[in-house]
Amino acid sequence: MRQARRLRPRTGSTDRRRLLAAGLSAVVPGLGQLVNRDPELGRRFLLPTLAAIGLVWLVVQLVPLAELVATFVSPTMLTLLLVVNLVVLGWRLASVVQAFFDRRFTVRPGRLGGGGLAVLVLFVLAPHLVGLQLGLAAQSAFGRIFEEGDTLGDVSGPADNIGRERITVLIMGVDSVPGRTTNLTDTLMVASLDPIGRTVSLVSLPRDLVNTPLGDGNVFGPKLNSLMSYADRNPEQFPNGGRRALRDAVSALLGVPIHYTASMDMVGFVQMVDALGGVDVEVAEAFSDPMYDGYGFGQMGWSVEAGPNHFDGLNALAYARSRKASGESDFTRQARQQEILLALRGKLSAGGSLVFALPGLLDALGDTVRTDFPVDRLPAVAAILDEITPERIVRVVIRFPLVGGTTNRYGSVQIPNVPAIQAMAAQLFGIPGTRPIPWPTPDPTPQPPVGAPGIPAAVTPAPTPQPPIGAPGAAGAGGATAP
Repeated sequence: MRQARRLRPRTGSTDRRRLLAAGLSAVVPGLGQLVNRDPELGRRFLLPTLAAIGLVWLVVQLVPLAELVATFVSPTMLTLLLVVNLVVLGWRLASVVQAFFDRRFTVRPGRLGGGGLAVLVLFVLAPHLVGLQLGLAAQSAFGRIFEEGDTLGDVSGPADNIGRERITVLIMGVDSVPGRTTNLTDTLMVASLDPIGRTVSLVSLPRDLVNTPLGDGNVFGPKLNSLMSYADRNPEQFPNGGRRALRDAVSALLGVPIHYTASMDMVGFVQMVDALGGVDVEVAEAFSDPMYDGYGFGQMGWSVEAGPNHFDGLNALAYARSRKASGESDFTRQARQQEILLALRGKLSAGGSLVFALPGLLDALGDTVRTDFPVDRLPAVAAILDEITPERIVRVVIRFPLVGGTTNRYGSVQIPNVPAIQAMAAQLFGIPGTRPIPWPTPDPTPQPPVGAPGIPAAVTPAPTPQPPIGAPGAAGAGGATAP
Protein backbone atom coordinates (compact mmCIF):
# COMPACT_ATOMS: atom_id res chain seq x y z
CA MET A 1 0.00 0.00 0.00
CA ARG A 2 1.41 3.46 -1.01
CA GLN A 3 1.84 6.08 1.69
CA ALA A 4 -0.14 9.27 1.05
CA ARG A 5 1.94 12.43 0.31
CA ARG A 6 1.11 15.83 1.64
CA LEU A 7 0.34 18.14 -1.28
CA ARG A 8 1.70 21.70 -1.32
CA PRO A 9 -0.88 24.32 -2.13
CA ARG A 10 -0.35 26.09 -5.41
CA THR A 11 1.15 29.51 -4.74
CA GLY A 12 1.83 30.88 -8.23
CA SER A 13 -1.21 33.12 -8.60
CA THR A 14 -1.02 34.29 -4.98
CA ASP A 15 2.70 35.11 -5.34
CA ARG A 16 1.99 37.21 -8.41
CA ARG A 17 -0.66 39.19 -6.54
CA ARG A 18 1.72 39.63 -3.60
CA LEU A 19 4.47 40.89 -5.91
CA LEU A 20 2.10 43.25 -7.74
CA ALA A 21 1.07 44.88 -4.48
CA ALA A 22 4.63 44.99 -3.11
CA GLY A 23 5.97 46.36 -6.40
CA LEU A 24 3.46 49.20 -6.43
CA SER A 25 4.38 50.06 -2.84
CA ALA A 26 8.06 50.02 -3.81
CA VAL A 27 7.32 52.78 -6.32
CA VAL A 28 4.82 54.77 -4.23
CA PRO A 29 4.23 53.60 -0.65
CA GLY A 30 0.49 53.03 -0.13
CA LEU A 31 -0.45 51.94 -3.65
CA GLY A 32 0.04 48.27 -2.78
CA GLN A 33 -2.23 48.60 0.23
CA LEU A 34 -4.96 50.11 -1.96
CA VAL A 35 -4.61 47.22 -4.42
CA ASN A 36 -4.96 44.86 -1.43
CA ARG A 37 -8.28 46.61 -0.66
CA ASP A 38 -7.10 48.11 2.61
CA PRO A 39 -7.95 51.81 2.10
CA GLU A 40 -7.23 52.80 5.69
CA LEU A 41 -3.67 51.46 5.64
CA GLY A 42 -3.27 52.73 2.10
CA ARG A 43 -4.05 56.27 3.21
CA ARG A 44 -1.61 56.02 6.11
CA PHE A 45 1.22 55.20 3.74
CA LEU A 46 0.12 57.23 0.73
CA LEU A 47 -0.77 60.63 2.21
CA PRO A 48 2.61 61.27 3.92
CA THR A 49 4.31 60.08 0.72
CA LEU A 50 2.35 62.50 -1.44
CA ALA A 51 2.94 65.32 1.04
CA ALA A 52 6.70 64.69 0.95
CA ILE A 53 6.73 64.58 -2.86
CA GLY A 54 4.72 67.81 -2.99
CA LEU A 55 7.09 69.54 -0.57
CA VAL A 56 10.13 68.51 -2.59
CA TRP A 57 8.47 69.73 -5.81
CA LEU A 58 7.60 73.06 -4.20
CA VAL A 59 11.15 73.61 -2.92
CA VAL A 60 12.63 72.78 -6.34
CA GLN A 61 10.24 75.25 -8.00
CA LEU A 62 10.87 78.09 -5.56
CA VAL A 63 14.60 77.79 -4.78
CA PRO A 64 17.23 78.22 -7.53
CA LEU A 65 19.11 74.98 -8.16
CA ALA A 66 22.53 76.50 -7.38
CA GLU A 67 21.29 77.85 -4.05
CA LEU A 68 19.62 74.54 -3.22
CA VAL A 69 22.77 72.54 -3.92
CA ALA A 70 24.90 74.99 -1.93
CA THR A 71 22.52 74.68 1.02
CA PHE A 72 23.31 71.00 1.36
CA VAL A 73 27.06 71.60 1.55
CA SER A 74 26.58 72.49 5.21
CA PRO A 75 27.55 69.61 7.55
CA THR A 76 24.27 70.06 9.44
CA MET A 77 22.18 69.86 6.27
CA LEU A 78 24.16 66.88 4.98
CA THR A 79 23.54 65.05 8.25
CA LEU A 80 19.85 65.91 8.01
CA LEU A 81 19.75 64.59 4.44
CA LEU A 82 21.36 61.33 5.51
CA VAL A 83 18.80 60.91 8.29
CA VAL A 84 15.93 61.68 5.91
CA ASN A 85 17.36 59.17 3.45
CA LEU A 86 17.25 56.43 6.10
CA VAL A 87 13.74 57.39 7.23
CA VAL A 88 12.44 57.25 3.64
CA LEU A 89 14.17 53.91 3.15
CA GLY A 90 12.49 52.49 6.26
CA TRP A 91 9.13 53.90 5.13
CA ARG A 92 9.38 52.31 1.68
CA LEU A 93 10.55 48.94 3.05
CA ALA A 94 7.73 48.89 5.60
CA SER A 95 5.17 49.53 2.86
CA VAL A 96 6.65 46.83 0.60
CA VAL A 97 6.82 44.18 3.33
CA GLN A 98 3.31 44.93 4.60
CA ALA A 99 1.84 44.80 1.10
CA PHE A 100 3.57 41.47 0.44
CA PHE A 101 2.53 39.83 3.74
CA ASP A 102 -0.95 41.35 3.89
CA ARG A 103 -3.39 39.26 5.92
CA ARG A 104 -5.64 38.77 2.91
CA PHE A 105 -3.10 36.29 1.57
CA THR A 106 -3.79 33.06 3.46
CA VAL A 107 -1.32 30.87 1.57
CA ARG A 108 2.37 31.04 2.47
CA PRO A 109 4.54 32.56 -0.29
CA GLY A 110 6.33 30.17 -2.61
CA ARG A 111 9.68 30.35 -4.33
CA LEU A 112 8.42 32.86 -6.87
CA GLY A 113 7.18 35.13 -4.11
CA GLY A 114 10.33 34.83 -2.01
CA GLY A 115 12.64 35.48 -4.95
CA GLY A 116 10.52 38.36 -6.20
CA LEU A 117 10.45 39.97 -2.75
CA ALA A 118 14.27 39.79 -2.56
CA VAL A 119 14.52 41.55 -5.93
CA LEU A 120 12.08 44.27 -4.79
CA VAL A 121 14.02 44.84 -1.57
CA LEU A 122 17.21 45.27 -3.57
CA PHE A 123 15.36 47.65 -5.92
CA VAL A 124 14.32 49.76 -2.92
CA LEU A 125 17.72 49.58 -1.21
CA ALA A 126 19.90 50.48 -4.21
CA PRO A 127 19.19 54.24 -4.58
CA HIS A 128 19.29 54.80 -0.83
CA LEU A 129 22.63 53.03 -0.48
CA VAL A 130 24.02 55.10 -3.35
CA GLY A 131 22.65 58.23 -1.67
CA LEU A 132 24.22 57.18 1.63
CA GLN A 133 27.58 56.62 -0.05
CA LEU A 134 27.48 60.00 -1.81
CA GLY A 135 26.32 61.75 1.36
CA LEU A 136 29.15 60.32 3.44
CA ALA A 137 31.65 61.15 0.68
CA ALA A 138 30.30 64.71 0.53
CA GLN A 139 30.52 65.06 4.31
CA SER A 140 34.13 63.95 4.26
CA ALA A 141 35.07 66.12 1.25
CA PHE A 142 33.36 69.30 2.39
CA GLY A 143 34.69 68.84 5.92
CA ARG A 144 38.20 68.98 4.46
CA ILE A 145 37.50 71.73 1.91
CA PHE A 146 35.98 74.27 4.29
CA GLU A 147 38.74 74.80 6.78
CA GLU A 148 38.15 76.23 10.20
CA GLY A 149 40.90 78.42 11.49
CA ASP A 150 42.95 81.00 9.60
CA THR A 151 39.65 82.78 9.10
CA LEU A 152 39.71 86.40 8.13
CA GLY A 153 37.31 87.76 10.66
CA ASP A 154 39.32 90.93 11.22
CA VAL A 155 38.70 92.08 7.64
CA SER A 156 35.78 94.46 7.28
CA GLY A 157 33.53 92.90 4.72
CA PRO A 158 30.24 91.24 3.96
CA ALA A 159 29.93 89.25 7.18
CA ASP A 160 26.39 90.51 7.77
CA ASN A 161 25.80 92.19 4.44
CA ILE A 162 25.51 89.38 1.90
CA GLY A 163 23.70 90.95 -1.02
CA ARG A 164 24.91 94.50 -0.33
CA GLU A 165 28.72 94.41 -0.10
CA ARG A 166 31.44 93.02 -2.35
CA ILE A 167 32.73 89.52 -1.61
CA THR A 168 36.38 89.18 -2.60
CA VAL A 169 38.40 85.96 -2.69
CA LEU A 170 42.07 85.25 -3.36
CA ILE A 171 42.34 82.16 -5.60
CA MET A 172 45.63 80.26 -5.51
CA GLY A 173 46.90 77.48 -7.75
CA VAL A 174 49.64 75.69 -5.81
CA ASP A 175 52.42 74.16 -7.91
CA SER A 176 53.23 71.23 -5.63
CA VAL A 177 55.23 68.30 -7.00
CA PRO A 178 56.31 65.22 -5.00
CA GLY A 179 59.86 65.76 -3.80
CA ARG A 180 59.71 69.58 -3.93
CA THR A 181 60.55 71.20 -0.58
CA THR A 182 58.49 74.35 -1.24
CA ASN A 183 55.03 74.83 -2.70
CA LEU A 184 54.80 77.82 -5.03
CA THR A 185 51.57 79.69 -5.73
CA ASP A 186 52.13 79.95 -9.46
CA THR A 187 48.51 80.93 -10.14
CA LEU A 188 47.20 83.99 -8.31
CA MET A 189 43.82 85.54 -9.04
CA VAL A 190 41.48 87.81 -7.13
CA ALA A 191 37.77 87.37 -7.82
CA SER A 192 35.24 89.88 -6.51
CA LEU A 193 31.46 89.48 -6.64
CA ASP A 194 29.28 92.59 -6.81
CA PRO A 195 25.91 91.32 -5.53
CA ILE A 196 24.08 94.53 -6.47
CA GLY A 197 25.40 95.00 -9.99
CA ARG A 198 25.50 91.24 -10.58
CA THR A 199 29.06 91.35 -11.95
CA VAL A 200 32.31 89.55 -11.19
CA SER A 201 35.70 91.26 -11.45
CA LEU A 202 38.65 88.93 -11.96
CA VAL A 203 42.31 89.99 -11.94
CA SER A 204 45.43 87.83 -12.37
CA LEU A 205 48.72 88.73 -10.71
CA PRO A 206 52.22 87.91 -12.00
CA ARG A 207 53.83 85.09 -10.07
CA ASP A 208 57.25 86.76 -10.50
CA LEU A 209 56.20 89.98 -8.77
CA VAL A 210 58.81 91.26 -6.28
CA ASN A 211 58.91 94.00 -3.66
CA THR A 212 55.27 93.39 -2.78
CA PRO A 213 53.87 95.43 0.13
CA LEU A 214 52.89 93.25 3.07
CA GLY A 215 50.33 95.64 4.52
CA ASP A 216 52.36 96.33 7.68
CA GLY A 217 54.79 98.87 6.23
CA ASN A 218 57.25 96.24 4.99
CA VAL A 219 57.70 94.70 1.56
CA PHE A 220 58.48 91.13 0.52
CA GLY A 221 61.58 91.22 -1.68
CA PRO A 222 61.49 87.75 -3.30
CA LYS A 223 58.96 86.56 -5.85
CA LEU A 224 55.35 86.71 -4.71
CA ASN A 225 54.74 83.04 -5.53
CA SER A 226 57.17 82.05 -2.74
CA LEU A 227 55.58 84.18 0.01
CA MET A 228 53.11 81.59 1.33
CA SER A 229 55.75 78.88 1.63
CA TYR A 230 58.29 81.29 3.15
CA ALA A 231 55.77 82.54 5.72
CA ASP A 232 54.85 79.00 6.72
CA ARG A 233 58.54 78.22 7.30
CA ASN A 234 59.07 81.39 9.33
CA PRO A 235 56.24 81.61 11.87
CA GLU A 236 58.20 84.06 14.02
CA GLN A 237 57.87 86.62 11.20
CA PHE A 238 54.41 85.54 10.04
CA PRO A 239 52.54 84.18 13.09
CA ASN A 240 49.23 83.99 11.18
CA GLY A 241 50.61 81.59 8.57
CA GLY A 242 51.32 81.65 4.87
CA ARG A 243 47.80 81.94 3.49
CA ARG A 244 47.10 84.92 5.69
CA ALA A 245 50.41 86.57 4.76
CA LEU A 246 49.75 86.15 1.05
CA ARG A 247 46.21 87.44 1.37
CA ASP A 248 47.37 90.51 3.27
CA ALA A 249 50.09 91.19 0.70
CA VAL A 250 47.76 90.97 -2.30
CA SER A 251 45.21 93.11 -0.46
CA ALA A 252 47.86 95.77 0.21
CA LEU A 253 49.08 95.61 -3.39
CA LEU A 254 45.61 96.14 -4.88
CA GLY A 255 44.39 98.48 -2.16
CA VAL A 256 41.16 96.49 -1.69
CA PRO A 257 40.02 94.25 1.18
CA ILE A 258 40.19 90.53 0.48
CA HIS A 259 37.88 88.52 2.69
CA TYR A 260 38.62 84.85 1.93
CA THR A 261 41.09 82.52 0.25
CA ALA A 262 40.74 79.36 -1.83
CA SER A 263 43.49 77.08 -3.10
CA MET A 264 43.93 73.98 -5.27
CA ASP A 265 47.06 72.09 -6.23
CA MET A 266 47.81 71.17 -9.83
CA VAL A 267 47.40 67.40 -9.42
CA GLY A 268 43.95 67.97 -7.95
CA PHE A 269 43.13 70.27 -10.86
CA VAL A 270 43.87 67.44 -13.32
CA GLN A 271 41.73 65.03 -11.30
CA MET A 272 38.84 67.49 -11.08
CA VAL A 273 38.79 68.22 -14.82
CA ASP A 274 38.90 64.49 -15.58
CA ALA A 275 36.08 63.82 -13.10
CA LEU A 276 33.96 66.40 -14.94
CA GLY A 277 34.66 64.75 -18.28
CA GLY A 278 36.90 67.58 -19.50
CA VAL A 279 36.28 71.24 -20.30
CA ASP A 280 35.53 73.11 -23.52
CA VAL A 281 37.60 76.17 -24.43
CA GLU A 282 37.52 78.42 -27.48
CA VAL A 283 41.22 78.94 -28.29
CA ALA A 284 41.86 82.30 -29.94
CA GLU A 285 45.28 81.55 -31.45
CA ALA A 286 47.15 78.32 -32.11
CA PHE A 287 50.58 77.88 -30.51
CA SER A 288 53.20 75.23 -29.95
CA ASP A 289 55.45 75.05 -26.90
CA PRO A 290 58.24 72.45 -27.40
CA MET A 291 59.67 73.31 -23.97
CA TYR A 292 56.57 72.43 -21.96
CA ASP A 293 57.70 70.00 -19.27
CA GLY A 294 54.51 67.97 -18.92
CA TYR A 295 54.36 68.67 -15.17
CA GLY A 296 56.00 65.35 -14.37
CA PHE A 297 53.48 63.25 -16.32
CA GLY A 298 55.98 62.29 -19.03
CA GLN A 299 54.64 64.63 -21.72
CA MET A 300 57.29 66.91 -23.24
CA GLY A 301 56.10 69.67 -25.55
CA TRP A 302 52.53 70.74 -26.20
CA SER A 303 50.55 72.42 -28.97
CA VAL A 304 46.97 73.49 -29.61
CA GLU A 305 44.96 74.57 -32.64
CA ALA A 306 42.75 77.65 -32.78
CA GLY A 307 39.00 77.15 -32.40
CA PRO A 308 36.89 75.01 -30.08
CA ASN A 309 38.90 72.49 -28.07
CA HIS A 310 37.89 69.85 -25.55
CA PHE A 311 40.61 69.35 -22.92
CA ASP A 312 41.02 66.52 -20.45
CA GLY A 313 42.81 67.24 -17.19
CA LEU A 314 46.39 67.04 -18.47
CA ASN A 315 45.68 69.11 -21.57
CA ALA A 316 43.72 71.71 -19.59
CA LEU A 317 46.72 71.98 -17.27
CA ALA A 318 49.06 72.35 -20.25
CA TYR A 319 46.86 75.10 -21.72
CA ALA A 320 46.95 76.90 -18.36
CA ARG A 321 50.72 76.48 -17.76
CA SER A 322 52.41 76.68 -21.17
CA ARG A 323 54.31 79.96 -21.64
CA LYS A 324 57.38 79.43 -23.83
CA ALA A 325 55.74 79.26 -27.24
CA SER A 326 56.39 82.05 -29.70
CA GLY A 327 54.25 85.04 -28.75
CA GLU A 328 53.31 83.55 -25.37
CA SER A 329 54.39 84.66 -21.90
CA ASP A 330 53.42 84.59 -18.23
CA PHE A 331 50.86 87.29 -18.99
CA THR A 332 49.12 85.43 -21.83
CA ARG A 333 49.00 82.25 -19.81
CA GLN A 334 47.37 84.15 -16.96
CA ALA A 335 44.61 85.09 -19.40
CA ARG A 336 44.35 81.41 -20.39
CA GLN A 337 44.10 80.42 -16.72
CA GLN A 338 41.08 82.71 -16.45
CA GLU A 339 39.54 80.98 -19.48
CA ILE A 340 39.98 77.58 -17.82
CA LEU A 341 38.45 78.88 -14.58
CA LEU A 342 35.37 80.11 -16.44
CA ALA A 343 35.15 76.84 -18.40
CA LEU A 344 35.13 74.95 -15.09
CA ARG A 345 32.38 77.22 -13.80
CA GLY A 346 30.31 76.45 -16.87
CA LYS A 347 30.89 72.72 -16.52
CA LEU A 348 29.97 72.70 -12.83
CA SER A 349 26.70 74.51 -13.55
CA ALA A 350 25.83 72.29 -16.53
CA GLY A 351 23.35 70.20 -14.54
CA GLY A 352 22.34 66.57 -14.97
CA SER A 353 25.55 64.98 -16.23
CA LEU A 354 27.32 66.18 -13.09
CA VAL A 355 25.48 63.57 -11.00
CA PHE A 356 27.48 60.73 -12.56
CA ALA A 357 30.75 62.59 -11.94
CA LEU A 358 30.06 63.21 -8.26
CA PRO A 359 32.10 60.34 -6.70
CA GLY A 360 35.33 61.24 -8.54
CA LEU A 361 34.66 64.96 -8.25
CA LEU A 362 34.12 64.84 -4.50
CA ASP A 363 37.27 62.80 -4.06
CA ALA A 364 39.35 65.26 -6.13
CA LEU A 365 37.89 68.31 -4.40
CA GLY A 366 38.29 66.89 -0.91
CA ASP A 367 41.92 66.00 -1.48
CA THR A 368 43.10 69.26 -3.01
CA VAL A 369 40.76 72.25 -2.47
CA ARG A 370 40.97 74.32 0.71
CA THR A 371 39.06 77.49 1.57
CA ASP A 372 38.10 79.55 4.60
CA PHE A 373 34.90 80.78 2.98
CA PRO A 374 32.05 80.35 5.52
CA VAL A 375 29.93 77.41 4.42
CA ASP A 376 26.74 79.00 5.78
CA ARG A 377 27.09 81.86 3.27
CA LEU A 378 27.35 79.62 0.24
CA PRO A 379 23.61 79.45 -0.62
CA ALA A 380 23.19 83.22 -0.90
CA VAL A 381 26.38 83.62 -2.92
CA ALA A 382 25.56 80.65 -5.16
CA ALA A 383 22.15 82.13 -5.98
CA ILE A 384 23.78 85.39 -7.07
CA LEU A 385 26.52 83.69 -9.09
CA ASP A 386 23.91 81.59 -10.87
CA GLU A 387 22.44 84.78 -12.34
CA ILE A 388 25.76 86.09 -13.68
CA THR A 389 26.32 85.44 -17.38
CA PRO A 390 29.82 85.28 -18.95
CA GLU A 391 29.53 88.76 -20.45
CA ARG A 392 29.15 90.19 -16.95
CA ILE A 393 32.55 88.86 -15.87
CA VAL A 394 35.27 91.49 -16.32
CA ARG A 395 38.79 90.03 -16.61
CA VAL A 396 42.12 91.81 -16.19
CA VAL A 397 45.73 90.62 -16.32
CA ILE A 398 48.28 92.83 -14.54
CA ARG A 399 51.06 93.50 -17.05
CA PHE A 400 53.17 96.38 -18.43
CA PRO A 401 52.99 99.26 -17.63
CA LEU A 402 51.49 98.24 -14.28
CA VAL A 403 54.63 96.15 -13.80
CA GLY A 404 58.11 96.42 -15.28
CA GLY A 405 60.32 93.48 -16.15
CA THR A 406 63.95 93.21 -15.07
CA THR A 407 66.40 90.70 -13.61
CA ASN A 408 67.92 90.56 -10.15
CA ARG A 409 69.18 87.92 -7.75
CA TYR A 410 65.76 86.20 -7.87
CA GLY A 411 65.96 85.81 -11.65
CA SER A 412 63.52 87.28 -14.14
CA VAL A 413 61.12 89.42 -12.09
CA GLN A 414 58.34 91.97 -12.36
CA ILE A 415 58.52 95.19 -10.30
CA PRO A 416 55.09 96.61 -9.41
CA ASN A 417 54.01 100.19 -9.96
CA VAL A 418 51.84 100.12 -6.85
CA PRO A 419 49.97 103.43 -7.33
CA ALA A 420 49.07 102.48 -10.90
CA ILE A 421 47.94 99.00 -9.83
CA GLN A 422 45.77 100.47 -7.10
CA ALA A 423 44.26 102.98 -9.53
CA MET A 424 43.33 100.08 -11.83
CA ALA A 425 41.91 98.08 -8.91
CA ALA A 426 39.82 101.03 -7.69
CA GLN A 427 38.00 101.08 -11.03
CA LEU A 428 37.76 97.29 -11.35
CA PHE A 429 36.55 96.73 -7.76
CA GLY A 430 34.35 99.79 -7.45
CA ILE A 431 31.39 100.59 -5.21
CA PRO A 432 28.74 97.83 -5.44
CA GLY A 433 26.24 98.67 -8.14
CA THR A 434 28.67 100.64 -10.30
CA ARG A 435 30.02 99.28 -13.55
CA PRO A 436 33.52 97.73 -13.25
CA ILE A 437 35.92 99.45 -15.65
CA PRO A 438 38.25 96.98 -17.37
CA TRP A 439 41.92 97.57 -17.98
CA PRO A 440 43.53 96.45 -21.30
CA THR A 441 44.47 92.78 -21.22
CA PRO A 442 45.72 90.20 -23.74
CA ASP A 443 42.05 89.21 -24.06
CA PRO A 444 39.97 92.38 -23.43
CA THR A 445 36.61 91.79 -21.81
CA PRO A 446 33.59 93.72 -23.13
CA GLN A 447 31.88 95.85 -20.50
CA PRO A 448 28.37 94.88 -19.34
CA PRO A 449 25.86 96.96 -21.31
CA VAL A 450 24.95 100.36 -19.87
CA GLY A 451 21.47 100.28 -18.43
CA ALA A 452 21.53 96.58 -17.59
CA PRO A 453 19.80 95.74 -14.29
CA GLY A 454 21.86 97.06 -11.41
CA ILE A 455 24.46 98.69 -13.68
CA PRO A 456 24.11 102.48 -13.90
CA ALA A 457 25.82 104.41 -16.64
CA ALA A 458 29.35 105.46 -15.81
CA VAL A 459 31.83 107.87 -17.31
CA THR A 460 35.33 106.48 -17.72
CA PRO A 461 37.75 108.79 -15.91
CA ALA A 462 40.91 110.01 -17.55
CA PRO A 463 43.83 107.57 -17.20
CA THR A 464 45.85 108.02 -14.04
CA PRO A 465 49.43 109.13 -14.80
CA GLN A 466 51.78 106.26 -13.89
CA PRO A 467 55.00 107.13 -12.06
CA PRO A 468 58.08 105.49 -13.56
CA ILE A 469 59.60 102.50 -11.85
CA GLY A 470 61.78 103.78 -9.04
CA ALA A 471 60.03 107.17 -8.78
CA PRO A 472 58.66 108.31 -5.39
CA GLY A 473 55.68 106.12 -4.53
CA ALA A 474 56.70 103.33 -6.90
CA ALA A 475 58.15 100.08 -5.54
CA GLY A 476 61.87 100.02 -5.11
CA ALA A 477 64.30 97.15 -5.04
CA GLY A 478 64.43 96.63 -1.31
CA GLY A 479 62.37 94.40 0.94
CA ALA A 480 62.39 91.28 3.02
CA THR A 481 64.50 88.47 1.67
CA ALA A 482 64.17 84.74 1.94
CA PRO A 483 67.13 82.78 3.21
